[in-house]
Amino acid sequence: MVIPRSLEALMLDLEHRGVAVVVRIRPADRRVLTAGLLDSLTEALAYIGPDRAVVLTGARGVFAPDLDPVEGPARDDARLALPEALSALRAHPLPVVAALNGDAVGAGYALAAAADVRIMSTGTVQPAPEFGPHRTSEALALGLVDFRCTTAELLSLALRQVQAFTGREFARR
Repeated sequence: MVIPRSLEALMLDLEHRGVAVVVRIRPADRRVLTAGLLDSLTEALAYIGPDRAVVLTGARGVFAPDLDPVEGPARDDARLALPEALSALRAHPLPVVAALNGDAVGAGYALAAAADVRIMSTGTVQPAPEFGPHRTSEALALGLVDFRCTTAELLSLALRQVQAFTGREFARR
């Protein structure tokens, strides 16, 4: 399979893991979600197709940041791209598991909330400026995440959740 050029050039890594694909968000600027990244996520879900589950995670201590706080064309473009990315996550026919390995703020938390299951190992979640930030235990108690675990356990727990949903085994690496 050929990976679409926009996925190569932008800020996503795709890793095939049996019946699941791990999609790692790694924005060039750890502080903002861009329209390019959100468009790439929508494209990645189309590329993955309906036959594989998705584990969505982040990199470098950030699951997914918020939109640019500065009003302007970049924020406007990202604001327009966000609903399409959220819709693609919600419409994916197999499970989408958000493996929160760091902060998930604003629009970044919205990506996690669009998943079927949210597992958190570290960082904070802040769905809106007036609500949070919440560390792991508090996020679990508030129902913002479904499970918590250590950083070392995060990916394997996310893949086990996919397996529980689909009833299929994963290829061993």
